[in-house]
Amino acid sequence: MIVGFGLLLLLALAGLGKDGRGLPLYGAVCAFAGATVCSGLMALLTSAALVGLNFLAWVWLRRFAPEAPDRAAVLPVVGTLVLLLALGLSGAGLGLAPVLGAGAVLAGLCGAAWGAPLVQFTGLLRAADGLVVVACVLHSWPLFAAALSLWGVLAALGVTLLPRLAWRRVEDV
Repeated sequence: MIVGFGLLLLLALAGLGKDGRGLPLYGAVCAFAGATVCSGLMALLTSAALVGLNFLAWVWLRRFAPEAPDRAAVLPVVGTLVLLLALGLSGAGLGLAPVLGAGAVLAGLCGAAWGAPLVQFTGLLRAADGLVVVACVLHSWPLFAAALSLWGVLAALGVTLLPRLAWRRVEDV
């Protein structure tokens, strides 16, 4: 469990300020971390949802121009580390797994607060992945349904808004 959540938080920190090129790997690590704390049908469905949805998001997002991280990408990393420290100190009574799951959600939200629109959208997708992991940790079917609903809303927004933004990749004619 510790290895899974450690890899998850390292990938979350490494992915801050970047676009969605690492989403399939992030989804696989989220599935691994979630499956280490739950079992049965919940582990199977959340793992399939995380891997499948992140792969489909990656297929959709690679149509757009990649965003190169700039020096300002340090700010979300520092913000995430400060929030993880505060969460760890204040949520110590909850247990390690819920605090680490909430940390994955916080890392995604910090990524959504800074950067270009593609980077912000990817941060929201990573926050939704964190909610699926928290649903595994808490064994909560309603939270899993809410996280999948959030994925659906983000997919609808992505299909509607992303092609209209200015950073679409220009193809050679």
